[in-house]
Amino acid sequence: MKILIYGFGRMGLTHFSILNSLNADVNFSVIEPNSILRAIVRKNIRAKFFKNDSNLNKPYDITLITTPPSIHLHLLNSCIKRGDKRIFVEKPFGGYTNVNIGNIPNFKNINIGYVLRFNPCIQWVKKNINPKNIKSLNAQYLSNTIAKKPEGWRNGPYSGVLNEMGSHIIDLIYYIIGKDDEMKVVESRVQSKISDIDDIVETTLLTKNSIEVSLYFNWIKKDIRKPIFRIHLLMKDGTKYIIDQQQINKLDKKDLLIEKVSVTDLIKSVPYYLRGIDFTSQMMDLIGNQKIIAKMDEALKVNSIMKKILKK
Repeated sequence: MKILIYGFGRMGLTHFSILNSLNADVNFSVIEPNSILRAIVRKNIRAKFFKNDSNLNKPYDITLITTPPSIHLHLLNSCIKRGDKRIFVEKPFGGYTNVNIGNIPNFKNINIGYVLRFNPCIQWVKKNINPKNIKSLNAQYLSNTIAKKPEGWRNGPYSGVLNEMGSHIIDLIYYIIGKDDEMKVVESRVQSKISDIDDIVETTLLTKNSIEVSLYFNWIKKDIRKPIFRIHLLMKDGTKYIIDQQQINKLDKKDLLIEKVSVTDLIKSVPYYLRGIDFTSQMMDLIGNQKIIAKMDEALKVNSIMKKILKK
């Protein structure tokens, strides 16, 4: 198997390590324009390293694009022109600026890295909750990521709390309610407190099937030690589900606990554990049957909603 990775920062190295553990018979090539980083990793990583892809003309079995989102589309076009068989692009695909790429004829082999889909609690929700029974959905993603004004692309339209965190949650909503449902933006509020872009986003959405959705994203919340997400589901019969990375709590109409499911009850063994089971499961799906991993058409729907939220 021939695998190409664009960008060898944190995510490129993470995916390399996992894929290298899942299949020993892999020939890796890496595009890393940073000469210092390239010189360092070349000494310790079993792969071919290149400054750019100008001399790479033969198709790869799998290509991963783990670069800043501003160049996702350019690199994707290179992959398609080369004939790469399976392509993985880190989320969000180009951010909310990419909402229509009609020049790409086939989305089926293009996958987007919305890794929260692979969280065991989310998989439990997908298997056990009928979206037709959901009355309303409240979700939030909180972190203390930004302490001072970021530099470079992270202080521009390809970044912001909505692109970098909110996109995960919007993808999960479509994943839970079904991608055929549509969402419209009822109202939104965007605040820039540290960066020049969105640091806090609040929005209300309504799906075609009349599910009320409220979202809150904040990446400057000082009392948060590490990023967390929570989803609250109110069902039409009055029962509630509270879901986060670690557990699902089911409550009755009086908020009394009916059932508790912990991630330890759901977790399965994986051949390689790095940054949580979610990332390994995602790469296993990428090289496997691709049943869970997000597709390009789903990512474009996320981008479209983000654009409407920021323009409201």
